[in-house]
Amino acid sequence: MGKASTVELARQRSEAAAPLLQAFADIQHRFVRIDVLKRIWPSDYQRRPDHARGLVAGVLGGERQPYGLSLYIPGGHAVFEVDLTWDGKIHYVSSRETTSTRPQSARFETPEPWLDEFYQTLAQLLEL
Repeated sequence: MGKASTVELARQRSEAAAPLLQAFADIQHRFVRIDVLKRIWPSDYQRRPDHARGLVAGVLGGERQPYGLSLYIPGGHAVFEVDLTWDGKIHYVSSRETTSTRPQSARFETPEPWLDEFYQTLAQLLEL
């Protein structure tokens, strides 16, 4: 795969992830519920950021061409990302990995159910 096609693929993923990133930008200043902070960081929750932005474990693809987010959740991580198949189809992937359950993953061909899952996940974590 050449450099030009790699750059193009990164651009496609980033563009497809734009609704997720905008959705997060809209709620990043909301407060995280105290009980959630205590479950994620039991020993030092009071020193952790108490806004949704503090739940970000990582921006997948980096700040220049992000294609997803990794978030801290109680007992593990939730990841929302855009993936491209070998034939160039866009898939919207959500996964959750916690210490108490088996990893869960879902792939969607459209962004709507993916965004619904993102909002449902954050609704459990944030003061609304």
